Amino acid sequence: MSLTKTLCRSGVAGLVTLWMAHSALGGGGTKAVPATKAPEATSSTSAPSPTAAVTTPEVATVGIYLIDIRDLSPAKGTFTCDFWIWSQTPGAENVLAELQFVNAERVTWYAEGKPEVKGLNCFKRRGTGVFRMGWNLRHYPYDAQILPIQMEYTLRDAAKIKLLPDASNSGVSAKNIPIGWKMTGFELQSDTVAYTSNLGDLNLGTAHGEFSRLTAIIDLSRHDTVEYWILVSSAYVAVVMMLVSYFMELDKPASRFGLLGASLFASVISLRSALAGLGSFGTLADQFHLIVIGYIILALIVTIILNQLHHRGYDERRLRLASIVAAGVVVVSFACLNLALVWRHPAG
Repeated sequence: MSLTKTLCRSGVAGLVTLWMAHSALGGGGTKAVPATKAPEATSSTSAPSPTAAVTTPEVATVGIYLIDIRDLSPAKGTFTCDFWIWSQTPGAENVLAELQFVNAERVTWYAEGKPEVKGLNCFKRRGTGVFRMGWNLRHYPYDAQILPIQMEYTLRDAAKIKLLPDASNSGVSAKNIPIGWKMTGFELQSDTVAYTSNLGDLNLGTAHGEFSRLTAIIDLSRHDTVEYWILVSSAYVAVVMMLVSYFMELDKPASRFGLLGASLFASVISLRSALAGLGSFGTLADQFHLIVIGYIILALIVTIILNQLHHRGYDERRLRLASIVAAGVVVVSFACLNLALVWRHPAG
C-alpha cells in the first residue's frame, strides 16, 4: 500500500513539473503568460541633461579724466593730453598695469596710487599721451573734430573680463581746452572688438579673439574768423587785381595779361601758405582759393576774346561796355559763392 502511495505521489509531482516547464516555454494554449513590469515611459518634460556652466566675465570699472588737451597737429594727425585714469575690480587683478592704448603714439606715466576701498581692488595713474586721430579739415577753420582715446585689455578675452565705464566720474577739464576751441561733448563708450585671428591662443581654436575696449570721445569745434581772413587775405588781393583788368584798355592786352598773371601768381602763393602746416588739401580756404583761380582764368579767356574782337574791327565802346558788364557779373557771382562757402560750415 505504501508503494502505491509513493508511485502516485511521484506521478503527480512529475505532471506538475511537466506543466510548469511547458508554461515556461510559452505553451499552454490560452494560458496567460505571467505579467512582467512594463518599462517606464519617458516624459517629454523630463529635466534636460546637464550642460556646461556659462562663465560670467569679471567686471572692471575704468574711468578717465582729461586734465589738459594741447598740441593739436593736423600735419602729424595727433593730439596730446594729460590725464588721470583709474580702475576698480572685485578681484586682485591690476587692470591698469596691462591696459593698452590702441591709438597712442606713446604714453608716459609719472604718478600712481592705490586707494584703499573695502571690497574692491582700486588703482589709479596719471600720465601724458600722444594719440592718433583722423582730422576732418574740409571746413577748416570753421571745423568740428573728434578726439578719441582707445583703451583695450588684451591679456584676457571678453568672455573672462569686461571693461565698464565710470561715466559719472569721467570727463574733461573745460578750462584747459586749447585756445580757439570749444568742447561740445564727451562720452566714454564700452564695446567689444574682434580680431580675425585667435592671436596665438590655442584654446580658441579657429575662433576669433574678442577683447573688451573703452573709448573716450572728446568733441571739439572752432569758429575762427580771424584765422580764415588771414588765410584768404592774399587771395582777395588777387581778386581785386583781376577785377581791375576788366577796366583796362583793350588795345593794350599785354598790360591786362601782366596784371592777370600777377594775380594768378599771388593766389597760388596764398594757396600754398594756407596748405602749410595742415598736411591736408580741400579745406574751406583751399576751396576759396580754387574759386579765385577759376575767376582769374575766366578773366584771361575774356581778355583773349575781347582782344580778338578788337582786332577784327568790332566797335571799341561796345567791347569796353561788355568788359564792364562782365566785371559786374563776376563781382555778384563771386560774392554769392563766397558767402555760400562760409555760411555752410558746421561749427557755430
